[in-house]
Amino acid sequence: MRIGSLAFVALLTMSLPAAAQQSGHWHGLAALVFVDQKTVKLEDQPNHVVSMIEEDGAIHNADGKPFLDKARYQVLALGDSAVGRHGYKTFTEADGSKVFANYTVTALKPPVIDGTFEFTGGTGKYIGITGNGKFHLVLVSDKAAWDELVGDYTIPAAAH
Repeated sequence: MRIGSLAFVALLTMSLPAAAQQSGHWHGLAALVFVDQKTVKLEDQPNHVVSMIEEDGAIHNADGKPFLDKARYQVLALGDSAVGRHGYKTFTEADGSKVFANYTVTALKPPVIDGTFEFTGGTGKYIGITGNGKFHLVLVSDKAAWDELVGDYTIPAAAH
């Protein structure tokens, strides 16, 4: 009887579908405020300026889907007039799961900043996330901005 039960459990386990990876399209809308800024002028070449800006805010999923809906959104912007502008984005959901992204500015026409981003990893239910997209940031004042992000993501099966 015991061997039969074990065989039944083994067959049942083998017939259960494996969790599939999750992929999707994402449209995020965010509000950001600037919480810290540091700018340094360097003397190694004319007009060489390096800056760091910290931004904090919130983002929601404009399509009403659960991916990064109502998450905290933090940005560390790094600028170097001799090299270019890039930085890091961190999204934190209410359960503590995080998504990390790198970004690069592709067009700087204040008050509009356009660029691309790439998901580089995550924690919790977002471990192993990959994907990329574009962002369109509009500076509303010297302390606030709104950001629109559109892209695609894939989360491996083991993460969720």
